[in-house]
Amino acid sequence: MRIEQLLNVPAAFLYHQIIDAELFEIHAHTGRQLTVTQLEGFTYQKQLDDATRAQVTITKNVLNRSYHYQTVTEFNRYEVKYDMLPIETDKSKIVYEEKVIARAWQQRLLDFVSNTLLGGLRRHNFRKMFQQIEKSY
Repeated sequence: MRIEQLLNVPAAFLYHQIIDAELFEIHAHTGRQLTVTQLEGFTYQKQLDDATRAQVTITKNVLNRSYHYQTVTEFNRYEVKYDMLPIETDKSKIVYEEKVIARAWQQRLLDFVSNTLLGGLRRHNFRKMFQQIEKSY
């Protein structure tokens, strides 16, 4: 899934909204207080639900521009990218990309059906989230 959206906020503001949420999540799961410069390459474990644990690795972190991470579970690998591109002083474009790589063909089939049925709703919710970030500026 790929979403591109123009927003009336600086790219740095978008970046910090996303990073602050990630720093909070890292602290919640590990008890560690990291700085922005410590994120790239950092790996931690998190509990998704009662039966599912995941390993999260931050694969790219460019201050005020990009934040990418990978989440690996028993069944899937999720690659997520947030890229914030400055257009003007108070205008930017956010590009969100998500890729799911299933480990087994049954899981690939289940993911395909799920994405087909719920993909539009997920895109709508992401756009709505970005609009909420814009309103908070």
